[in-house]
Amino acid sequence: MKLQNTKDMDQTVISSEVHFYTIEQLAKMLGWSENTVQKLFNDPNFPSADFGRSKVVESHALIDYFSKKHVKARERYWR
Repeated sequence: MKLQNTKDMDQTVISSEVHFYTIEQLAKMLGWSENTVQKLFNDPNFPSADFGRSKVVESHALIDYFSKKHVKARERYWR
């Protein structure tokens, strides 16, 4: 089996490291209140998951979510 040179490959490389953020960690990282982040985690379009008694979001899903524009006036949940 021959391995291809990475220059020949046209792929997006994603880190294999998986990291989850809790509401408290995300609030500290963004500088938002925990209540605002809690509301974000409750938004059905936000990629959060329940992990035991905590809600978490995976780092790649978080990057993907924030890479798209979200306007409060257009999103039913935030009205």
